[in-house]
Amino acid sequence: MARLLDWALWTLVFLLPVKFGGLVILPNQPENLLEWRLSSWPTGIAVAAALAWAVADAVANRSGCRAKFGPWMAVPLVWLAAQWAAAMGSLWPERAFGVAFYFTAAALFFHAGWWPGREGRFRGCIAALAAGTAVACAVALQQHFVTFQQTVQDAGRYAAELPADLRERMADMRVKLRQGRVFGTLFYPNALAGYLILVGPVTACWLWLYSSSKFKVQSSKSAKAMALIVTAVFGAVMLWCLLLTRSKGGFLMLAMAMGAGLMALPVVKLRWRAGFLVALLAVGGAFFGMKGIQRGLETLEARTDYWKAGVAMIAETPWLGGGPGTFGLRYRDLRPAGAEWTRLAHNDYLQQWTDSGVAGFAGYTLLWGAALWRGARRLRSGRFEPMAWAAWVGLAAWAAHNLVDFDLYVAAVAWPAFLMAGRMLREDGAREGAT
Repeated sequence: MARLLDWALWTLVFLLPVKFGGLVILPNQPENLLEWRLSSWPTGIAVAAALAWAVADAVANRSGCRAKFGPWMAVPLVWLAAQWAAAMGSLWPERAFGVAFYFTAAALFFHAGWWPGREGRFRGCIAALAAGTAVACAVALQQHFVTFQQTVQDAGRYAAELPADLRERMADMRVKLRQGRVFGTLFYPNALAGYLILVGPVTACWLWLYSSSKFKVQSSKSAKAMALIVTAVFGAVMLWCLLLTRSKGGFLMLAMAMGAGLMALPVVKLRWRAGFLVALLAVGGAFFGMKGIQRGLETLEARTDYWKAGVAMIAETPWLGGGPGTFGLRYRDLRPAGAEWTRLAHNDYLQQWTDSGVAGFAGYTLLWGAALWRGARRLRSGRFEPMAWAAWVGLAAWAAHNLVDFDLYVAAVAWPAFLMAGRMLREDGAREGAT
Protein backbone atom coordinates (compact mmCIF):
# COMPACT_ATOMS: atom_id res chain seq x y z
CA MET A 1 0.00 0.00 0.00
CA ALA A 2 2.82 2.40 0.86
CA ARG A 3 4.46 1.87 -2.52
CA LEU A 4 1.17 2.44 -4.31
CA LEU A 5 0.68 5.72 -2.44
CA ASP A 6 4.22 6.78 -3.34
CA TRP A 7 3.59 6.16 -7.02
CA ALA A 8 0.28 8.03 -6.84
CA LEU A 9 2.05 11.05 -5.37
CA TRP A 10 4.88 10.86 -7.90
CA THR A 11 2.36 10.71 -10.75
CA LEU A 12 0.59 13.81 -9.46
CA VAL A 13 3.90 15.64 -9.05
CA PHE A 14 4.91 14.72 -12.62
CA LEU A 15 1.58 16.01 -13.93
CA LEU A 16 1.91 19.36 -12.15
CA PRO A 17 4.19 21.01 -14.75
CA VAL A 18 2.77 18.93 -17.60
CA LYS A 19 -0.99 19.41 -17.09
CA PHE A 20 -1.62 21.73 -14.12
CA GLY A 21 0.23 24.86 -15.16
CA GLY A 22 -2.93 27.00 -15.39
CA LEU A 23 -4.04 29.84 -13.16
CA VAL A 24 -6.25 28.66 -10.32
CA ILE A 25 -8.74 31.54 -10.66
CA LEU A 26 -9.32 30.99 -14.38
CA PRO A 27 -11.82 28.41 -15.64
CA ASN A 28 -10.16 25.87 -17.89
CA GLN A 29 -12.36 23.05 -19.14
CA PRO A 30 -11.18 21.10 -22.21
CA GLU A 31 -14.11 20.31 -24.49
CA ASN A 32 -12.85 17.34 -26.48
CA LEU A 33 -10.17 14.65 -26.46
CA LEU A 34 -7.74 16.77 -28.46
CA GLU A 35 -7.96 19.60 -25.93
CA TRP A 36 -7.53 17.16 -23.05
CA ARG A 37 -4.36 15.93 -24.72
CA LEU A 38 -2.90 19.31 -25.65
CA SER A 39 -4.26 21.78 -23.09
CA SER A 40 -3.89 22.26 -19.37
CA TRP A 41 -6.36 20.48 -17.12
CA PRO A 42 -8.59 22.19 -14.54
CA THR A 43 -6.73 22.81 -11.29
CA GLY A 44 -9.70 21.40 -9.42
CA ILE A 45 -8.71 17.91 -10.59
CA ALA A 46 -5.29 18.31 -9.00
CA VAL A 47 -6.87 19.64 -5.79
CA ALA A 48 -9.25 16.67 -5.59
CA ALA A 49 -6.39 14.24 -6.31
CA ALA A 50 -4.19 15.81 -3.61
CA LEU A 51 -6.96 15.71 -1.02
CA ALA A 52 -7.83 12.09 -1.87
CA TRP A 53 -4.16 11.08 -1.68
CA ALA A 54 -3.76 12.79 1.72
CA VAL A 55 -6.77 10.95 3.15
CA ALA A 56 -5.56 7.60 1.82
CA ASP A 57 -2.04 8.22 3.15
CA ALA A 58 -3.35 9.21 6.59
CA VAL A 59 -5.51 6.08 6.80
CA ALA A 60 -2.73 3.79 5.60
CA ASN A 61 -0.20 5.19 8.08
CA ARG A 62 -2.41 5.95 11.07
CA SER A 63 -0.84 3.25 13.23
CA GLY A 64 2.72 4.37 12.48
CA CYS A 65 2.22 8.07 13.14
CA ARG A 66 4.89 8.96 15.71
CA ALA A 67 6.04 12.31 14.33
CA LYS A 68 6.72 15.21 16.67
CA PHE A 69 4.75 18.29 15.68
CA GLY A 70 7.17 21.13 16.33
CA PRO A 71 6.51 24.87 16.03
CA TRP A 72 7.41 25.09 12.35
CA MET A 73 4.67 22.65 11.47
CA ALA A 74 2.17 25.13 12.90
CA VAL A 75 3.19 27.94 10.54
CA PRO A 76 1.43 26.62 7.38
CA LEU A 77 -1.58 25.68 9.54
CA VAL A 78 -1.89 29.26 10.82
CA TRP A 79 -1.56 30.53 7.27
CA LEU A 80 -4.21 28.07 6.06
CA ALA A 81 -6.58 29.01 8.90
CA ALA A 82 -6.30 32.63 7.79
CA GLN A 83 -7.32 31.63 4.24
CA TRP A 84 -10.48 29.89 5.43
CA ALA A 85 -11.37 32.69 7.84
CA ALA A 86 -11.07 35.22 5.02
CA ALA A 87 -13.11 33.00 2.68
CA MET A 88 -15.95 32.75 5.18
CA GLY A 89 -16.25 36.53 5.35
CA SER A 90 -15.74 37.21 1.64
CA LEU A 91 -18.23 38.95 -0.62
CA TRP A 92 -17.21 36.51 -3.36
CA PRO A 93 -17.55 33.13 -1.62
CA GLU A 94 -17.39 30.97 -4.74
CA ARG A 95 -14.00 32.36 -5.75
CA ALA A 96 -12.70 32.52 -2.18
CA PHE A 97 -13.64 28.98 -1.18
CA GLY A 98 -12.27 27.56 -4.43
CA VAL A 99 -8.88 29.16 -3.80
CA ALA A 100 -8.99 28.13 -0.12
CA PHE A 101 -9.32 24.48 -1.18
CA TYR A 102 -6.39 25.01 -3.53
CA PHE A 103 -4.31 26.41 -0.65
CA THR A 104 -5.30 23.40 1.45
CA ALA A 105 -3.73 21.15 -1.16
CA ALA A 106 -0.59 23.32 -1.04
CA ALA A 107 -0.42 22.80 2.74
CA LEU A 108 -0.71 19.05 2.16
CA PHE A 109 2.35 19.19 -0.08
CA PHE A 110 4.20 20.93 2.75
CA HIS A 111 3.20 18.01 4.97
CA ALA A 112 4.39 15.50 2.35
CA GLY A 113 7.83 17.11 2.33
CA TRP A 114 8.02 17.61 6.09
CA TRP A 115 7.03 14.13 7.25
CA PRO A 116 10.04 12.36 8.84
CA GLY A 117 11.37 9.07 7.53
CA ARG A 118 10.24 9.53 3.92
CA GLU A 119 13.53 10.20 2.14
CA GLY A 120 12.67 7.82 -0.69
CA ARG A 121 9.30 9.47 -1.24
CA PHE A 122 10.86 12.93 -1.41
CA ARG A 123 13.59 11.83 -3.83
CA GLY A 124 10.89 10.25 -5.98
CA CYS A 125 9.07 13.59 -6.06
CA ILE A 126 12.22 15.33 -7.28
CA ALA A 127 12.66 12.66 -9.95
CA ALA A 128 9.06 13.20 -11.06
CA LEU A 129 9.70 16.95 -11.22
CA ALA A 130 12.79 16.30 -13.35
CA ALA A 131 10.69 14.25 -15.79
CA GLY A 132 7.95 16.89 -15.87
CA THR A 133 10.54 19.60 -16.39
CA ALA A 134 11.94 17.74 -19.39
CA VAL A 135 8.45 17.72 -20.95
CA ALA A 136 7.88 21.42 -20.22
CA CYS A 137 11.25 22.35 -21.71
CA ALA A 138 10.67 20.20 -24.79
CA VAL A 139 7.38 22.00 -25.45
CA ALA A 140 9.06 25.37 -24.86
CA LEU A 141 11.78 24.60 -27.41
CA GLN A 142 9.18 23.41 -29.89
CA GLN A 143 7.40 26.73 -29.45
CA HIS A 144 10.64 28.59 -30.07
CA PHE A 145 11.74 26.68 -33.17
CA VAL A 146 8.43 25.66 -34.77
CA THR A 147 5.10 26.72 -33.26
CA PHE A 148 5.54 30.47 -32.99
CA GLN A 149 7.03 30.85 -36.46
CA GLN A 150 4.34 28.69 -38.04
CA THR A 151 1.56 30.60 -36.26
CA VAL A 152 2.94 33.98 -37.38
CA GLN A 153 3.11 32.77 -40.98
CA ASP A 154 -0.43 31.35 -40.89
CA ALA A 155 -1.78 34.51 -39.29
CA GLY A 156 -0.23 36.65 -42.03
CA ARG A 157 -1.49 34.36 -44.76
CA TYR A 158 -5.14 34.45 -43.69
CA ALA A 159 -5.33 37.93 -42.13
CA ALA A 160 -7.03 39.50 -45.17
CA GLU A 161 -9.93 37.04 -44.92
CA LEU A 162 -10.74 37.95 -41.30
CA PRO A 163 -13.15 40.66 -40.05
CA ALA A 164 -11.55 43.95 -39.03
CA ASP A 165 -11.79 43.35 -35.27
CA LEU A 166 -10.27 39.88 -35.53
CA ARG A 167 -7.60 41.17 -37.88
CA GLU A 168 -6.54 43.75 -35.28
CA ARG A 169 -6.40 41.12 -32.55
CA MET A 170 -4.42 38.85 -34.86
CA ALA A 171 -1.92 41.65 -35.46
CA ASP A 172 -1.42 42.07 -31.71
CA MET A 173 -0.92 38.33 -31.35
CA ARG A 174 1.70 38.31 -34.11
CA VAL A 175 3.62 41.07 -32.33
CA LYS A 176 3.67 39.05 -29.11
CA LEU A 177 4.66 35.85 -30.87
CA ARG A 178 7.56 37.62 -32.60
CA GLN A 179 8.94 38.41 -29.14
CA GLY A 180 9.47 34.67 -28.80
CA ARG A 181 8.54 34.41 -25.11
CA VAL A 182 8.05 30.69 -24.57
CA PHE A 183 5.78 29.36 -21.84
CA GLY A 184 6.01 25.61 -22.37
CA THR A 185 3.16 23.77 -20.69
CA LEU A 186 2.45 26.55 -18.18
CA PHE A 187 0.09 29.50 -18.09
CA TYR A 188 2.42 32.20 -19.42
CA PRO A 189 6.17 32.91 -19.73
CA ASN A 190 6.73 34.28 -16.23
CA ALA A 191 5.06 31.19 -14.76
CA LEU A 192 7.54 28.97 -16.61
CA ALA A 193 10.36 31.20 -15.37
CA GLY A 194 9.13 30.91 -11.77
CA TYR A 195 8.93 27.15 -12.14
CA LEU A 196 12.41 26.78 -13.62
CA ILE A 197 14.18 28.91 -11.01
CA LEU A 198 12.47 26.86 -8.29
CA VAL A 199 13.01 23.29 -9.50
CA GLY A 200 15.98 23.79 -11.82
CA PRO A 201 18.74 23.60 -9.17
CA VAL A 202 17.30 20.66 -7.23
CA THR A 203 16.36 18.57 -10.28
CA ALA A 204 19.81 19.12 -11.82
CA CYS A 205 21.42 18.12 -8.53
CA TRP A 206 19.26 15.00 -8.28
CA LEU A 207 20.15 14.03 -11.84
CA TRP A 208 23.85 14.43 -11.09
CA LEU A 209 23.63 12.24 -7.96
CA TYR A 210 21.42 9.67 -9.66
CA SER A 211 23.51 9.40 -12.82
CA SER A 212 26.70 9.20 -10.74
CA SER A 213 25.32 6.16 -8.94
CA LYS A 214 24.20 4.51 -12.20
CA PHE A 215 27.55 5.02 -13.92
CA LYS A 216 29.55 3.49 -11.06
CA VAL A 217 29.93 0.27 -13.02
CA GLN A 218 32.55 2.18 -15.01
CA SER A 219 35.76 3.67 -13.66
CA SER A 220 35.46 6.45 -11.13
CA LYS A 221 36.69 9.16 -13.51
CA SER A 222 34.50 8.11 -16.42
CA ALA A 223 31.45 7.83 -14.13
CA LYS A 224 31.95 11.36 -12.90
CA ALA A 225 32.49 12.60 -16.45
CA MET A 226 29.33 10.93 -17.76
CA ALA A 227 27.27 12.23 -14.83
CA LEU A 228 28.67 15.71 -15.36
CA ILE A 229 27.83 15.68 -19.08
CA VAL A 230 24.25 14.50 -18.51
CA THR A 231 23.69 17.11 -15.79
CA ALA A 232 25.33 19.89 -17.79
CA VAL A 233 23.09 19.23 -20.80
CA PHE A 234 19.96 19.14 -18.64
CA GLY A 235 20.99 22.31 -16.80
CA ALA A 236 21.87 24.12 -20.03
CA VAL A 237 18.46 23.29 -21.53
CA MET A 238 16.67 24.63 -18.45
CA LEU A 239 18.78 27.79 -18.45
CA TRP A 240 18.12 28.27 -22.16
CA CYS A 241 14.37 27.92 -21.63
CA LEU A 242 14.56 30.40 -18.74
CA LEU A 243 16.27 32.90 -21.03
CA LEU A 244 13.67 32.26 -23.75
CA THR A 245 10.89 33.28 -21.35
CA ARG A 246 12.48 36.76 -21.45
CA SER A 247 11.81 37.02 -17.71
CA LYS A 248 14.38 39.48 -16.45
CA GLY A 249 13.06 39.22 -12.91
CA GLY A 250 13.24 35.44 -12.89
CA PHE A 251 16.80 35.38 -14.17
CA LEU A 252 17.92 38.08 -11.73
CA MET A 253 16.33 36.28 -8.77
CA LEU A 254 18.08 33.04 -9.74
CA ALA A 255 21.43 34.81 -10.06
CA MET A 256 20.99 36.45 -6.65
CA ALA A 257 19.99 33.15 -5.04
CA MET A 258 22.93 31.35 -6.62
CA GLY A 259 25.25 34.06 -5.33
CA ALA A 260 23.81 33.83 -1.83
CA GLY A 261 23.99 30.04 -1.90
CA LEU A 262 27.63 30.09 -2.96
CA MET A 263 28.51 32.60 -0.25
CA ALA A 264 27.00 30.21 2.31
CA LEU A 265 29.40 27.45 1.28
CA PRO A 266 32.77 27.79 3.02
CA VAL A 267 34.05 24.74 1.13
CA VAL A 268 34.01 26.68 -2.18
CA LYS A 269 36.83 29.12 -2.74
CA LEU A 270 35.85 32.77 -3.05
CA ARG A 271 37.28 33.21 -6.54
CA TRP A 272 35.16 30.31 -7.84
CA ARG A 273 32.01 31.76 -6.27
CA ALA A 274 32.67 35.21 -7.72
CA GLY A 275 33.65 33.83 -11.11
CA PHE A 276 30.51 31.74 -11.43
CA LEU A 277 28.23 34.62 -10.45
CA VAL A 278 29.94 37.04 -12.85
CA ALA A 279 29.66 34.51 -15.68
CA LEU A 280 25.94 33.96 -14.99
CA LEU A 281 25.23 37.70 -14.94
CA ALA A 282 27.26 38.14 -18.14
CA VAL A 283 25.11 35.53 -19.89
CA GLY A 284 21.94 37.32 -18.80
CA GLY A 285 23.25 40.74 -19.76
CA ALA A 286 24.36 39.54 -23.19
CA PHE A 287 21.02 37.82 -23.84
CA PHE A 288 18.64 40.55 -22.68
CA GLY A 289 20.70 43.62 -23.63
CA MET A 290 19.77 47.19 -22.75
CA LYS A 291 16.44 47.02 -24.59
CA GLY A 292 15.40 44.00 -22.60
CA ILE A 293 16.35 45.67 -19.34
CA GLN A 294 14.41 48.78 -20.35
CA ARG A 295 11.30 46.70 -21.11
CA GLY A 296 11.67 45.09 -17.71
CA LEU A 297 11.68 48.49 -16.04
CA GLU A 298 8.55 49.47 -17.97
CA THR A 299 6.81 46.31 -16.75
CA LEU A 300 7.87 47.07 -13.20
CA GLU A 301 6.42 50.56 -13.52
CA ALA A 302 3.06 49.11 -14.61
CA ARG A 303 3.02 46.84 -11.56
CA THR A 304 3.35 49.77 -9.22
CA ASP A 305 -0.28 50.60 -10.11
CA TYR A 306 -1.32 47.17 -8.84
CA TRP A 307 0.70 47.57 -5.68
CA LYS A 308 -0.75 51.02 -4.92
CA ALA A 309 -4.23 49.56 -5.31
CA GLY A 310 -3.20 46.71 -3.02
CA VAL A 311 -2.17 49.14 -0.30
CA ALA A 312 -5.58 50.81 -0.62
CA MET A 313 -7.27 47.40 -0.24
CA ILE A 314 -5.26 46.70 2.91
CA ALA A 315 -6.39 50.02 4.36
CA GLU A 316 -10.02 49.03 3.72
CA THR A 317 -9.86 45.47 5.15
CA PRO A 318 -6.61 45.01 7.10
CA TRP A 319 -7.66 42.14 9.36
CA LEU A 320 -9.46 39.55 7.22
CA GLY A 321 -8.95 40.81 3.66
CA GLY A 322 -11.37 40.33 0.80
CA GLY A 323 -11.05 36.56 0.50
CA PRO A 324 -8.50 34.31 -1.27
CA GLY A 325 -8.09 35.12 -4.96
CA THR A 326 -10.29 38.24 -4.94
CA PHE A 327 -7.66 40.90 -5.72
CA GLY A 328 -8.78 41.28 -9.35
CA LEU A 329 -12.44 41.59 -8.38
CA ARG A 330 -11.62 44.48 -6.05
CA TYR A 331 -9.13 46.04 -8.46
CA ARG A 332 -11.95 46.88 -10.90
CA ASP A 333 -13.05 49.73 -8.63
CA LEU A 334 -9.52 50.91 -7.79
CA ARG A 335 -7.79 50.73 -11.17
CA PRO A 336 -6.37 54.13 -12.19
CA ALA A 337 -7.44 55.54 -15.53
CA GLY A 338 -5.24 54.14 -18.29
CA ALA A 339 -3.69 51.46 -16.08
CA GLU A 340 -3.43 47.87 -17.29
CA TRP A 341 -6.03 45.34 -16.16
CA THR A 342 -4.93 42.52 -13.87
CA ARG A 343 -6.45 39.62 -11.96
CA LEU A 344 -3.61 39.32 -9.44
CA ALA A 345 -1.30 41.71 -7.61
CA HIS A 346 1.99 40.44 -9.11
CA ASN A 347 3.29 40.33 -5.53
CA ASP A 348 2.22 37.28 -3.54
CA TYR A 349 3.13 38.78 -0.17
CA LEU A 350 1.07 41.88 -0.82
CA GLN A 351 -1.83 39.83 -2.13
CA GLN A 352 -1.81 37.65 0.94
CA TRP A 353 -2.57 40.76 2.97
CA THR A 354 -5.18 42.13 0.58
CA ASP A 355 -6.94 38.75 0.32
CA SER A 356 -6.38 37.07 3.70
CA GLY A 357 -5.59 39.87 6.11
CA VAL A 358 -2.65 40.41 8.42
CA ALA A 359 -2.61 36.78 9.64
CA GLY A 360 -2.40 35.45 6.09
CA PHE A 361 0.44 37.84 5.27
CA ALA A 362 2.33 37.07 8.49
CA GLY A 363 1.93 33.31 8.13
CA TYR A 364 3.00 33.30 4.48
CA THR A 365 6.01 35.55 5.06
CA LEU A 366 7.11 33.61 8.13
CA LEU A 367 6.84 30.30 6.25
CA TRP A 368 9.35 31.25 3.58
CA GLY A 369 11.52 33.29 5.90
CA ALA A 370 11.80 30.34 8.29
CA ALA A 371 12.54 27.87 5.50
CA LEU A 372 15.36 30.02 4.15
CA TRP A 373 16.74 30.82 7.61
CA ARG A 374 16.88 27.19 8.73
CA GLY A 375 18.23 26.17 5.36
CA ALA A 376 21.01 28.76 5.56
CA ARG A 377 21.98 27.52 9.03
CA ARG A 378 22.11 23.99 7.69
CA LEU A 379 24.32 25.03 4.77
CA ARG A 380 26.81 26.72 7.08
CA SER A 381 26.96 23.80 9.48
CA GLY A 382 30.11 22.54 7.79
CA ARG A 383 28.92 19.46 5.90
CA PHE A 384 28.04 20.02 2.25
CA GLU A 385 24.73 18.42 1.26
CA PRO A 386 24.12 18.91 -2.48
CA MET A 387 20.35 18.36 -2.41
CA ALA A 388 19.83 20.66 0.57
CA TRP A 389 21.94 23.37 -1.07
CA ALA A 390 20.11 23.09 -4.40
CA ALA A 391 16.69 23.14 -2.72
CA TRP A 392 17.68 26.23 -0.74
CA VAL A 393 18.82 28.06 -3.88
CA GLY A 394 15.55 27.25 -5.66
CA LEU A 395 13.43 28.33 -2.70
CA ALA A 396 15.41 31.55 -2.29
CA ALA A 397 14.95 32.43 -5.97
CA TRP A 398 11.24 31.55 -5.83
CA ALA A 399 10.62 33.50 -2.61
CA ALA A 400 12.24 36.56 -4.18
CA HIS A 401 10.27 36.09 -7.41
CA ASN A 402 7.09 36.24 -5.33
CA LEU A 403 7.78 39.95 -4.93
CA VAL A 404 7.11 40.64 -8.61
CA ASP A 405 4.77 37.85 -9.78
CA PHE A 406 1.96 35.49 -8.80
CA ASP A 407 3.67 32.09 -8.60
CA LEU A 408 1.49 31.14 -5.61
CA TYR A 409 -1.59 30.84 -7.83
CA VAL A 410 -0.17 28.28 -10.28
CA ALA A 411 -0.21 24.74 -8.89
CA ALA A 412 2.76 23.64 -11.00
CA VAL A 413 4.89 26.34 -9.36
CA ALA A 414 3.47 26.69 -5.85
CA TRP A 415 2.99 23.08 -4.75
CA PRO A 416 6.60 21.97 -5.39
CA ALA A 417 7.71 25.03 -3.39
CA PHE A 418 5.60 23.92 -0.43
CA LEU A 419 6.99 20.40 -0.77
CA MET A 420 10.57 21.72 -0.62
CA ALA A 421 9.78 24.13 2.22
CA GLY A 422 8.41 21.25 4.27
CA ARG A 423 11.64 19.36 3.69
CA MET A 424 13.67 22.39 4.74
CA LEU A 425 11.75 22.83 8.00
CA ARG A 426 11.85 19.22 9.15
CA GLU A 427 12.14 18.88 12.91
CA ASP A 428 14.23 15.70 12.92
CA GLY A 429 17.16 17.33 11.14
CA ALA A 430 17.70 14.24 8.99
CA ARG A 431 20.37 14.46 6.31
CA GLU A 432 19.73 13.77 2.66
CA GLY A 433 20.95 10.56 1.13
CA ALA A 434 23.21 10.40 -1.85
CA THR A 435 20.38 9.78 -4.27
